[in-house]
Amino acid sequence: MKNVLVGLLLAVAATGCHKNGMDGPTRPAQKGVIVNTIAGDGSDGFADGPLKLAKFHAPIDVAVAPDGTVYVADYFSHRIRKIANGLVSTLAGSDSSGIVDGNGGLARFKNPYRVAVDPNGNCYVLDEVDARIRKITPAGEVTTYAGMAQPGFKDGPAASAQFLINAGGLAADKAGNVYLGDTFNERIRAVSPSGQVTTIAGDGKEGFINGGARTAEFRYVTSVACDAHGNLYVADAGNFYVRQITPIGLVAVMAGSGVRGYVDGASIMVQFDQMDDMVVDSKGNVFVIDDNSIRKVTPQGVVSTIAGAEAGFADGDGATARFRNPGGLGIDAQDNIYVADINNNRIRKISFR
Repeated sequence: MKNVLVGLLLAVAATGCHKNGMDGPTRPAQKGVIVNTIAGDGSDGFADGPLKLAKFHAPIDVAVAPDGTVYVADYFSHRIRKIANGLVSTLAGSDSSGIVDGNGGLARFKNPYRVAVDPNGNCYVLDEVDARIRKITPAGEVTTYAGMAQPGFKDGPAASAQFLINAGGLAADKAGNVYLGDTFNERIRAVSPSGQVTTIAGDGKEGFINGGARTAEFRYVTSVACDAHGNLYVADAGNFYVRQITPIGLVAVMAGSGVRGYVDGASIMVQFDQMDDMVVDSKGNVFVIDDNSIRKVTPQGVVSTIAGAEAGFADGDGATARFRNPGGLGIDAQDNIYVADINNNRIRKISFR
C-alpha cells in the first residue's frame, strides 16, 4: 500500500488526472459555503504579479500567517510563493532545483509540498525528496530547522534528529511547536521552540491501535493539525480514520468506520476515501481534503461535505464548486479556508456566510 500511495501524488500532478483515475459520485454540499479563486490564471507556469495574472505550477499546499499573508508550496516551480497586498511574489527558491539554504532566490528546493506557519510568521517547509524541515523567515532567509540529510529515525537535538523522506504532514501551534506526520516511521513527531525533537505518538509499527500515545499505531499518515487547546488531529489515511491525540497523550478515533468509501454522517457510519491535508478552525471543526471534495468533521464526529464533488473547476456555492486534485489547506483568523488546487493551478478560498 505504501508504494502505491507514495507514487500517487507525483503521477497525478504530472498527468493532471483525478486522484483515483476516475470521477467520483455527486456529493451533497452544505449551504452557506462560497468558493472563489484568489490567485492563479489556471495555466501551468511561473509568473509573479497581480493575483489573477499570476501563474503556479502544481501548487500543492498553502498556509496562512497571522497577518493574513498566504504562503504557497509551488511544487514544480521549486519555490515558496507569497500572496499579500493583491500580489503574488516569491519568498524563496528559484528555477534551479536542489536543497540549498540561503536568502530568497539563492535558496533551493526540489519539490516543496508541505508548508506551515508559526505565530511569528516563520514558514516551515517539507520537501518531498528531503528528510529535513526547513525554516523561512518573513525576510526570506532559509535555514535547516530540524533533521539530517540521511533519512532515519532519531529523537533529540534538532540538528542530529532524523526523519524519513515523504513525511506526510506539517503544522505549528501557538507556542511555536512544529508537528510532523513522519509517515513511514509511523509516528507523530514534534520540534520544540528550544530545538528538541520528540515522538508524540506511534510505536513505529504500521497498524491500528488506540489508547496510550506511545503504543498507538498508525498506517500512512497524510496530515496533522492542531487546535488552540493542545489537541492534535491526524489524517490516518491507510486506516481511513480522522484520529485525535489529546494533550495527555490519548489517541482515539474522531471519525470514520475504518472502511474505505465516501459516506457522510455520524462517526461510526462515516467512510473516507483518499484523505489528504487538513486544518482545524476556532470551534474545533476539522476540515479534510478527501478526493476532490472538502469535508468537515465536527467535534462530535459528524461528517459532511462542504464543497466539491467530481473533478473540475468551478467557483460558486459549495454544491456547485469543483476542484481538481486539491492538495493542501490553510486557514485564517476568521476561519476562512484556503485550498491549493493542484491541477487547476489556482489558490481557492472557502468562506462561510
